Amino acid sequence: MSSVAPSEESRLIIDQNAYQLDSSSTGIDTATSPEYYNADSELVYRRHAKQTEDLRNLLTQTKKHEDEIKGLKNKRERGFYIKQNELIDQFLAPLKEGGDSDEDDENDFKVKVAINGSLLVNIVLFTLQITAAIITGSLSLVSTSIDAFMDLLSGFILFMTARARKKRNYFEYPTGKSRMEPVGIIIFAALMSTVSINLIIEGSTSLIKQNDKELSLGIIPIAFVGLSIVCKIVMYLYCRVLTHSSSAMILATDHRNDITVNSFGIGMAILGTYVKWWLDPVGALIVALIILRSWTSEAYEQIELLVGKSASPEFLQRLTYIAVSHSPEILKVDTCRAFHVGNNLFVEVDIVLPENMPLIRTHDIGESLQIKLESLPEVERAFVHVDYEFRHKPEHKRIN
Repeated sequence: MSSVAPSEESRLIIDQNAYQLDSSSTGIDTATSPEYYNADSELVYRRHAKQTEDLRNLLTQTKKHEDEIKGLKNKRERGFYIKQNELIDQFLAPLKEGGDSDEDDENDFKVKVAINGSLLVNIVLFTLQITAAIITGSLSLVSTSIDAFMDLLSGFILFMTARARKKRNYFEYPTGKSRMEPVGIIIFAALMSTVSINLIIEGSTSLIKQNDKELSLGIIPIAFVGLSIVCKIVMYLYCRVLTHSSSAMILATDHRNDITVNSFGIGMAILGTYVKWWLDPVGALIVALIILRSWTSEAYEQIELLVGKSASPEFLQRLTYIAVSHSPEILKVDTCRAFHVGNNLFVEVDIVLPENMPLIRTHDIGESLQIKLESLPEVERAFVHVDYEFRHKPEHKRIN
């Protein structure tokens, strides 16, 4: 066997799994340690293609039909098969290697519209709601007005983080600024929690002192709040469609909460005006507790992502499937790991290749797998490590 580097013509064959079967082999399934060469690899091709096709057929046959799932009486069993079908669909879905720049530009534009549109709407709505709160003197409407102001602040924070991410400096920030977004969300959640606690104190003080001042709730304040609710519904429906963007999903959650909070706030203000005075401060307390619970849980989720929470088991299974089916030269997948660095994921995959494989080929297999993994929208970086055996001690130090 010559050790001379393969020519460009033979390299094309090598890139398509250049391995031969042992001459003593009597069938496809009895292949032994192959030797590197640059011809007669058609049998290896066909075997890999057949195995891949058989696996895809098996996955397709494993899927439960929708009618079968609907016929299941056990709710947990239905949920299991729905989740399994979704996972199989992910396995079978083709990967868009290299990405689609036109689609990315369109998505970025839609997200920009969502962020800037929400910011503009929140400015108008804050003006309407603070006017209604001043006219009526309702503590419930004051709480919704403060919530509207915090929405305005949140929109500004998301706008600034999105702008900061666009200003790339690969020397100071080699991996980009994608983690600016969760940091901004945590800051905003802390501010919202602080305001909520102040509202709880104000509402409790009003109840203790039995401050039963008369509220002047007329048609104009009600119309202002009603208009703000309608605008929030429109923005919620728009942001909810942009499932690929965490900023848009955060805004959708915020708009949904505002619809609930504003509807409840105006309802309690009306009851406090025409039924019992104490219903208004009680409404303010409940609104404050809703805001506090919502944003503390949101902050906790974002903190988990920043400290490196593992990807879901379903995503790890998908990564393993991609690695296993990538090339017939891959003997084993030793390790498959994915963890959050903000909203996106870092992926580490260790694969085992034949020990006599040339460096040029191991590089091509590892790099092509890396490109394939990084084509997943959730993956920010993928690292593919190549080894010739898997019975060894951990190669990295243990992290306590």
